[in-house]
Amino acid sequence: MLKSELIKKGIIAILVLGTVLVLAGWRYGTFQTNRNDSREAETALRSLLIISDQTPGTLDKLVVKWQGDWISNHEEPADVAAQIADQLNIPTVNKLVEKGHTVYRSVRDSEDLKIRLNVMERQTGQWYVVVQLESNDAGRERLIQLHKLCAEQLKSMGIQAQWNTALQRLLHTKESKDQLLKLTEASLAGNISMQAKERYTDATTVAISYEAPELPLMVQSGEHQVQMQMAVHEDREQQDTRITLGFPLITIEY
Repeated sequence: MLKSELIKKGIIAILVLGTVLVLAGWRYGTFQTNRNDSREAETALRSLLIISDQTPGTLDKLVVKWQGDWISNHEEPADVAAQIADQLNIPTVNKLVEKGHTVYRSVRDSEDLKIRLNVMERQTGQWYVVVQLESNDAGRERLIQLHKLCAEQLKSMGIQAQWNTALQRLLHTKESKDQLLKLTEASLAGNISMQAKERYTDATTVAISYEAPELPLMVQSGEHQVQMQMAVHEDREQQDTRITLGFPLITIEY
């Protein structure tokens, strides 16, 4: 089991955890997936979306992150970043310096689809590539096709990339967060075998990590595997409830 302090920091402040995991290359655990072939990547993502569609509410946000190491062998990182941007049909990359490290970045922000590319220098000759795709329900199919494209292009360029996904569903309900969690678990259990492993609860949020061997993405956490995280959060200001699912972990703010 994860230590209680890690649960508190990693689940209640999951956006911070997501940033750490990106920069650390998932060294927090052993992240595993063989879904790098474009067809397998597409099939795996569609299967996760089918499962998530069983949860209450409407899809408000879908995020897929591709990330991994790249070692330059007489290739210019600016050229590699430009090539990725061109394939994704996003603006020309900008060269920045952040905390003493060079970063090549491009962002495309439209109503239905957002794309963010970062090629970050870790040390001389070693770079970390992150492509983040984000859509609402209307941009869902376009995101899936870009996800498939990332699987093809990053692999062909020698980038050792893995992917994860998180989504958020929005609803108005009279159910408490605990009641809604139980209803959602019951709905998902009709499609997959799942066992709760870690739990965190506060006044407005309940979050749980699950072992669900049928799912395609996994992170090793201590002595067990985690394939899914779920959080139910009551937003008292907006008077609505958000259900956030992460495969294998939540890496967006809930």
